[in-house]
Amino acid sequence: MKPSFCILLIVALISCTQENKEKSENVNITKEIRDTTLVKKKNALNTSYEVGFYSKSFSYYLTVGKDTLDLIINAVEYEKDSSLHLNILHEKPILFRNVLDKINECISLIEVDFNITKFSSLYFRSPIYYLDLTKELSKEYEQSFGKNRISYQKLDEFLLESALNTQLNNFLKPFDKKVKRYSIEKFQLLDKKSFSEYLQLPVSELSDYPELTIEGMGLFVQLVDK
Repeated sequence: MKPSFCILLIVALISCTQENKEKSENVNITKEIRDTTLVKKKNALNTSYEVGFYSKSFSYYLTVGKDTLDLIINAVEYEKDSSLHLNILHEKPILFRNVLDKINECISLIEVDFNITKFSSLYFRSPIYYLDLTKELSKEYEQSFGKNRISYQKLDEFLLESALNTQLNNFLKPFDKKVKRYSIEKFQLLDKKSFSEYLQLPVSELSDYPELTIEGMGLFVQLVDK
């Protein structure tokens, strides 16, 4: 996937979520999950550029009491092929394995609104936002390339052979999907001294982070049928 296309897709997804949060239609509390409540919103499409591009959009998130957890799963369906794309949004760092668990908790509702067999892509925040993921990727990256920056093609090849790929393919098994390709726009290697600027965390909370991490404008994952 060409970097320019991914940038347009990521910008469109983020813009869609930001504007849809303001234009969302009635909120439906749909299911209790242990001590949390799963909430669904049907998003109104922006007529300026989303109508004709997306056929529908829903957001799913969890609440505890009156508090909304810092995680939104924004799902959109492309009008041209009815493909389903999930955009994972949050402000604070979170464990990657917990994100996958939250997606699984929402799948039963997503299946009501979308054709899950058309599940075609996932978009996560940059690896730095997931401590467990960034630790594993940084270790594997340094073992393979040291502190040298590599090309986008080599990065895709590296990610396809990484523990991340194994984890995601295990997650995707119930959907009869697997990862086809990865993309991290504006890929760079970020030194630990700059982490606090990205994560808005005090230095004291960064002790478990690696000295170097993969950074960019998010992690785009293209899927294909097994």
